[in-house]
Amino acid sequence: MRKSLLIGSVIIIIALFVQFEPFRDEPPDPRVEIQGKSIPTVQGTFCWSGLFSGQCVDKIYVDGLHMTEKSKPVTVMPNEKIQISFDPEPDTIKILQFNNKETGNSVTLKNNQLVTPKKSGTYAYELQARWSENGDGQFAFLIKVD
Repeated sequence: MRKSLLIGSVIIIIALFVQFEPFRDEPPDPRVEIQGKSIPTVQGTFCWSGLFSGQCVDKIYVDGLHMTEKSKPVTVMPNEKIQISFDPEPDTIKILQFNNKETGNSVTLKNNQLVTPKKSGTYAYELQARWSENGDGQFAFLIKVD
């Protein structure tokens, strides 16, 4: 009985460590998908504090357009839904859309989804995510609407 209790306690502690990732030293990468197809992201500047450490890293990117300048765009259709998720989910997410050299326009995220533009072109998206307990992170991805 005592041995079973000890083993059960160890399993619970391990599960908690795996679930909450207390040793993480940077924010989780977003999972960005369109119709089950993964869209790669680029990590930007972030500040993150874990159980035993904390750090701020400045990637010196100007914006989402600059962050994705070496990325290959994923080709999508107009008005498709892009699914964005994190594990764990942030408390807030701000999204900016860039088309060429224009200033970023704020985009609304509904049910963790955003809709691709109607107009053809290449678009960079900058995600600014914040977790109240751990910090914040900046990410970007690139799509081409055909």
